[in-house]
Amino acid sequence: MNRLAAVLAAVSFAACGLRGPEGPTGPEGPQGPAGAVDLLQLPGASYYPESLTAAADGTLYVGSLPTGEVVRFRSGQFLPETFLEPGTVKGVAGVLADDASGQLWLCAVDVSFATPTEVRSFDLATGAPRVRAALPANAFCNDLALDAKRNLYATDSFGNVYRLPAGGSALEAWASDPRLAPSTQGGFGADGIAFDGSSALYVNTFSDGRLLRIPIGAGGAAGAVEEIAVSPALQFPDGMRLAADGSLLVAEGAGRLTRVTVSGSAATAVTVANRLDAPTSVVRVGGSYWVTEGQLPHLFGQASGGPLVPFLLRRVTAP
Repeated sequence: MNRLAAVLAAVSFAACGLRGPEGPTGPEGPQGPAGAVDLLQLPGASYYPESLTAAADGTLYVGSLPTGEVVRFRSGQFLPETFLEPGTVKGVAGVLADDASGQLWLCAVDVSFATPTEVRSFDLATGAPRVRAALPANAFCNDLALDAKRNLYATDSFGNVYRLPAGGSALEAWASDPRLAPSTQGGFGADGIAFDGSSALYVNTFSDGRLLRIPIGAGGAAGAVEEIAVSPALQFPDGMRLAADGSLLVAEGAGRLTRVTVSGSAATAVTVANRLDAPTSVVRVGGSYWVTEGQLPHLFGQASGGPLVPFLLRRVTAP
């Protein structure tokens, strides 16, 4: 069975339940309860999802890194709807739904670096463009987070974090540190970002596997960057979100979804799921985590052959 057939079979089974046998004159067997869909398909052979987010009603939004498209899966549905047409922006990295302001924030990027990176927002109800804020030349917006005052933060994979003040229209440099930058040529630094719900941001670095904490001062300024020793070490950490218990959920490019529990300047990492296909991001909806299998090594020529299609979102039951 090819992958598409397997996916359709899995969706059909999950959505309809197990049908009992039918005899020549016997009654139809019982229908199983409506189960949760475990896989969601993304359209086309080149979607390469980099990030996903969820609105308060459970709608999932997923961006395409090379095509600039965003699709959504409404709660309880397993067919994607186009939210932003391909080419609306050059490419999409981080995405973040903000129900309070009715906006979908995203990192509008160009993987060829021919056009500048921007932070954009679009109306959650209509898809109409709203905010457009440029990053400096040669920056790469990777992911986004909001703090309690609705300030927006954007990681720049070449060593910075930028902030868009609540209600503002221009990004400002907020934090810079050598540990936010890649230590090798061709690497990527600051990647996933999450607000701790109180007074600090966590940022991971993709190539070097660091986990950093940046305090938010009383006046909003960034405090000194603190490195947290994670055991076992993270491998290519990408998208990161805060879990309900205050731990961090990290999509590791090495194939894992990992829970990181921080205590002071140290943290413990525990695998939630493995055998994922180059995961890039995670979000919790109800009792489940949804993970994008980005397969980005194929996009950047770091893996032989083509990607497995269709590209998938995979559901992992929250422990």
